[in-house]
Amino acid sequence: MSFFHFSLPSATSPEHILSEFKPTCIVGLIGHSRSDPSSMASIINSSLPGAQFVLSKSTSEIQCFFDGDQGILYMYVGRHDDINKLKNLQQLFETQNSHLVHHQEMIKLKHEEIKTWLWLFSVCHFVVVLHPSQSFDVEYIRLFRTTQQLLQHFAPKIKELYPETELLTTARIYRPRLLFVFQSNSASMHLPPKKGRQGFNQQCKRLGLEMETQIFHIFRKCRLLPKQASRGAQDLAHLPPPNELREPFVLFLDGKGRPSSESPSFKHVDTALYYISQLSATAPQYVQDVKEDTMTLGSFLKRNVKNLRNQVLQEKEDGVTFVPLGEWYSAAILLYSFYCHADNDANFSENGPAKIIMQLDPEGQYSENRCQKAYPVASAAYMDSLPSHYTHAIHQRQLQHALHILRSRAKGPAFSTYAAKLKEDCDAIWEDGRKGCESISLTGNACVLPLHDSARVHSNRLRMRSACSCGRSISYRSDPFTLESANHEFYMSLSDKCCSTLPQHRLFGRNQLSWMICNIGPASSYQTTMGIEQPGFLLGSQYLLPWDLPPDEAWAPEPKNAWRGKRSVRCYVGYEYECSKGHRFYCSAGGAPVKGSPANMIKENSGGNNVMSDMILYTTCPSHTNKPLLGQLMRIVVCSPEQVSLSVCLNVSYRNIRISLTAPDNVQIPGGKMTVIRLPYVYCDESDNPLPFDIEAYLCKGALIPMRSNRRRNDKK
Repeated sequence: MSFFHFSLPSATSPEHILSEFKPTCIVGLIGHSRSDPSSMASIINSSLPGAQFVLSKSTSEIQCFFDGDQGILYMYVGRHDDINKLKNLQQLFETQNSHLVHHQEMIKLKHEEIKTWLWLFSVCHFVVVLHPSQSFDVEYIRLFRTTQQLLQHFAPKIKELYPETELLTTARIYRPRLLFVFQSNSASMHLPPKKGRQGFNQQCKRLGLEMETQIFHIFRKCRLLPKQASRGAQDLAHLPPPNELREPFVLFLDGKGRPSSESPSFKHVDTALYYISQLSATAPQYVQDVKEDTMTLGSFLKRNVKNLRNQVLQEKEDGVTFVPLGEWYSAAILLYSFYCHADNDANFSENGPAKIIMQLDPEGQYSENRCQKAYPVASAAYMDSLPSHYTHAIHQRQLQHALHILRSRAKGPAFSTYAAKLKEDCDAIWEDGRKGCESISLTGNACVLPLHDSARVHSNRLRMRSACSCGRSISYRSDPFTLESANHEFYMSLSDKCCSTLPQHRLFGRNQLSWMICNIGPASSYQTTMGIEQPGFLLGSQYLLPWDLPPDEAWAPEPKNAWRGKRSVRCYVGYEYECSKGHRFYCSAGGAPVKGSPANMIKENSGGNNVMSDMILYTTCPSHTNKPLLGQLMRIVVCSPEQVSLSVCLNVSYRNIRISLTAPDNVQIPGGKMTVIRLPYVYCDESDNPLPFDIEAYLCKGALIPMRSNRRRNDKK
């Protein structure tokens, strides 16, 4: 017996192939199995003596078996969805756990498969589709149509590439005949037996005829066959009409690969076949007279091959030839290189083939259509309400919003591609002259100017009302970006109009934290019934609080009411807060705003309680607005009699950071004056990093320490 095996692709041309001169029939086998251990390869091996097909992990590997005695070359290739191949891919899917990875891998296998199909439908006399169920899978229609369209697309190019190869004058060596083999799921058919048992094989053939009729009409409806019985070179394959007297092109096997009549589980299928036979009243008379013989897969194939050879000998088949295996191989390997070799993948990346191959991916096509419709909406969402220039944070916020819109409308595997495209396009829009300055003001607001160099002053067009150092005038100030502009430049710009006429002492604490002491008049100028007569104060919040001091003792911080009943000296003190709208108000210890008339608010030593308490730097402004504003401690106003001078000791606590504005020496305030201590607008740490406007920041107690006035001591002497 003359048998040998080989595989494609092959590094070298097998000599035993080229030396074969016997006319050969080429049979291509395509199929997948239902489950282990009954793989389709084992079913074929059991039907063809000498065949040794094995399960391949690749859909592009073609296993070949030459039966020299019969003059038949069998070529087997598995399907992309063979259960055994899916099991081999299971580990990849489990490790990556991604639907996109799963989809991409399956599409890759389909692409490899369709290339193999193009080759098989170009070089075979017969293409046999082996399917692991008893129903026709419509997925084959999509594969057949894709194969047909690609063959028609590549035909001119193949003719141009190989004009001297006689077998390729029509771009294909042969136009194959299609055969179908189904595995019956007989275990699911438990019907009551029929009276008067008919020949079982005859009923199986009637079932096959019904399937042939269905397949033929499906192919005709899907335009895989011409409307008239022509056999043009551009047709995908040949299927005989259902009323021809011919060999059947459909075979049913049981789940083990045996003929249906040998399956023990078919003992109750007679009734089902009987009812099916009633639908075949118009079938040819030869079906009723068919012999009760058993047809295996091997005999099914050999009978179809024999029938074709007889028709060729009788000249009933035009254009069908049987050439020696070596001659066939020389032409077939050229087509294999064109369709299946990796170096020629560019043939499938062209616009035409790429669109045709998309038919293999209906999920991808659906996802592509959804993404194409959603993309303009998502792109418009990015542009919605954008300023002419904006920061990276705004860009990212708008991009995430656009991606959310895309994700809510677009589905499937194309989403990641369109999401990457959306990000790329949005980045390009932002980088195309729309980048904004990334500098942040000391109050936390971004500069709104286009990206610029250090020569241009930052601006965010935010303006706040703020009083001058002495508090007698109010003006608008820009949101500061530097400590210099926050704590010095603004107050200097108002100094020429107001504060410059007053005795003042400008001081700089650590890290250029500018603050100032101004004398705005004698202590007697403060009227308790009127309060501080300056603009911006909320009604009832302009009153200083009394601070009683013992006259004959060394003044130092003492417990509350330690000298009650003694003759005391009265000072007045106020801790002034200011919000961004210019509202001003005094607060008592704990941050409660001072509000009311002099009669009900001037309590004994209430100002002293403030001096002896930590005063919060930030509190809520009591103005009636929809959005509460933050008020900041900006000034300390104190009125003391002539015999009392004050030592100013300013220390600020920001959580675990302590800032001293008066170290190493305290500043002295003479008695008999109304003095304003203007505090910094923005604080910073040792590294000049601005500190946030934090509700937990405090001006430490003991900011004012009373002392005997030197002038009073000299008068006594």
